Amino acid sequence: MKSKALLALFLSTRILAGTAYDEAVETLKNAPQEIKATMATAPSVYSFESQLEAGKKSVSYSGQTFRQVLIADLKSYMGGQLAGNFMGDDVEALEVLNSYFLFSNTTNSTAIDAIEANSEFKVSAKMIDGTAADITEGFFYGDLKGSGKNLIKKLAGVDNPLRRGKLVGATGYNTPAEYVDGLFAEFSKNQVDGDTFLVANGNLAKQRVTKAQVTKDGRDLTQLTQKFLFGAISYSQAAGDYLSTTLSPKKGLNTDNEFANKPGKAYTTLEHYFDEGFGYFGAAADFKNYSDKQVKSKLSIDTNKDGEISLETEKSMGIAVNTAKIDGASTIKTDFSGEAINAFLSGRQLITSKPANYKKYVVANARVALGAWEKTIAATVVHYINFTIKEMNEYGTDAYLFTNLAKYWSEMKGYSFAFQFSPTAIMTDADFDSMQALFGDKPVLPTADKAAVAKYKADLLKARDILEKAYNFSKENVANW
Repeated sequence: MKSKALLALFLSTRILAGTAYDEAVETLKNAPQEIKATMATAPSVYSFESQLEAGKKSVSYSGQTFRQVLIADLKSYMGGQLAGNFMGDDVEALEVLNSYFLFSNTTNSTAIDAIEANSEFKVSAKMIDGTAADITEGFFYGDLKGSGKNLIKKLAGVDNPLRRGKLVGATGYNTPAEYVDGLFAEFSKNQVDGDTFLVANGNLAKQRVTKAQVTKDGRDLTQLTQKFLFGAISYSQAAGDYLSTTLSPKKGLNTDNEFANKPGKAYTTLEHYFDEGFGYFGAAADFKNYSDKQVKSKLSIDTNKDGEISLETEKSMGIAVNTAKIDGASTIKTDFSGEAINAFLSGRQLITSKPANYKKYVVANARVALGAWEKTIAATVVHYINFTIKEMNEYGTDAYLFTNLAKYWSEMKGYSFAFQFSPTAIMTDADFDSMQALFGDKPVLPTADKAAVAKYKADLLKARDILEKAYNFSKENVANW
């Protein structure tokens, strides 16, 4: 992930002309010398001095970090539950899930696993050598600066309007909130009343499924939930809100860069909104100092050498981790991680330095960062298409696992929702609709009619072709991710 020249990164990953991403690349390529010189002075660490108060830092995105923790911990909780093993009723089971989604510092739930400010968070950290690390912020949700924030308030369709007027890709659900409620209802019912079940593997022994997250029709509710939230909260908030130019003068990149965001704050509203977009990306502040392997392994550098790891500044979470995973798995070299972090750093440097006509180039950097983010999601969907087909092909052998098939399909489907939440998406709505139709709402299992199985595999390859063409991915990468 060592940085290359910024423009070289842009030019090496260009999309077909006409997209907002491509226009942003051209804008930066043809920027005036003063703009290029200012971007060249961007620091290697996402840390900026206040333009309002000497000696103070102006970066703040604690609320975004807190939501990254909630999404990660919700996944951890769901992934550990067994079917029919919940000590309580349906109402209490649902209350536990909603204690993450609707988080409050105090809860009225009697369910033993429901969380609040005094509950310990589950996210952990490892030093760069792999040893366990203490968390700087503490042990409890209430110790985190963003405590009191929740997920529902930042969900697409709740905090910002759905670009297409409704949720696309989930039959029977009109909004992201309805979809999450549906996943939660199904999961909680499985926790309380579900049974373990057996699935076939050709002539080999049947496999027993015990986790509440896995359904008989081959979906993994944990993976669907987490990956959906990566798009409907993190990506939606960055693309459709904080880094957007399509909202009011008091929203996104249209905001003021002269006065404090709030009385007593050392940052302007534009600085703060850009930082919040970065916070949803999830990268450690010194992301550029990591190798792809280190990020993929979820290791952290103790940058300030205090013997602990800060969740806000020294740990990568969310889609930032995926950028390194994809770069590390690419046969033909990609650098989505470098492209994204360099654009974030360059854009923020322009906001701090304010050279002539800088806002145009802040917008361009934001769109390049979002483009790298979107390409990472697209490449990740390709990866799980490949793994879904691979697992289907292993049916009837010792290598086949029904739970893996459910996991891979659900990661593919869950990530694939994200493209609809960006007003500047590279993928067209027509391609998106075609892709979703090919995926369907559940996989065709290997136990189905042979013709249906063959058709579904072919449909997945058609969806992969759509992604390859939309993002101008190399055939080698698409085949091998």
